[in-house]
Amino acid sequence: MPGDWQVRRVVETGSTNSDLFAQAESGAPHHSALLADFQTAGRGRLDRTWQAKAGANLLLSLLFRDSHVDVAQCQRRVAVGAVRACRKFLDTDSLAMQPVKLKWPNDLLLAGTKFGGMLSVADQTQSFVVVGIGVNIGWAPETAAKLADVSRDPSLSPLTFLAELLRQTSELEKTSDENLHELYLADLATLHRLVRVELTDSRVVVGRAIAVNQDGRLIVQTDERLLTIETGDVVHLRDAVGE
Repeated sequence: MPGDWQVRRVVETGSTNSDLFAQAESGAPHHSALLADFQTAGRGRLDRTWQAKAGANLLLSLLFRDSHVDVAQCQRRVAVGAVRACRKFLDTDSLAMQPVKLKWPNDLLLAGTKFGGMLSVADQTQSFVVVGIGVNIGWAPETAAKLADVSRDPSLSPLTFLAELLRQTSELEKTSDENLHELYLADLATLHRLVRVELTDSRVVVGRAIAVNQDGRLIVQTDERLLTIETGDVVHLRDAVGE
């Protein structure tokens, strides 16, 4: 694996995030990574189940410590790194037909269809952050996409994708917070779109996503007001101009 990443691979576990969080509490170093072939209790955002066939997809958690522990920045770093890693396996024609983008806050989209997601957790003092990421490489449920369908590399596997993801993530650690935020915005398909946001208190907001601030909050302009949204489930809508 590239750089100073220390990767441990397990055949099966409940959740890589839970396992790596416990290891971090016991002193696991910065740039520890836990890869699983199969998870029995994998979770996505908003406590959703994340499923995958054994050995088919990337099921990974990454540990950041020291000066790398801002939650929003860690999520952006891995999200942008994942987009860049995906693009390494697609040729120019495939990228034109099947663009890889992000949906706020950190879903991976292939031609508008989800094929990856992230979930981050930090300890109470934020001395470390664990970023979990799942990417459909060789298998996907009916409503999702997978990278193997558009890859130009027949040898693509969770391990080859992992190596590229770690390489890209390490490179992004060298950039400033401001530049990283701009890179994230450039990859974000949600900006300037008409969206429906289902909030955690069951309210629904419909408006245009006009910005994402440095803390990772989505700014939505509705007919009545400007809203700042910290957590929610976003659906991209089509409007009169065909977006």
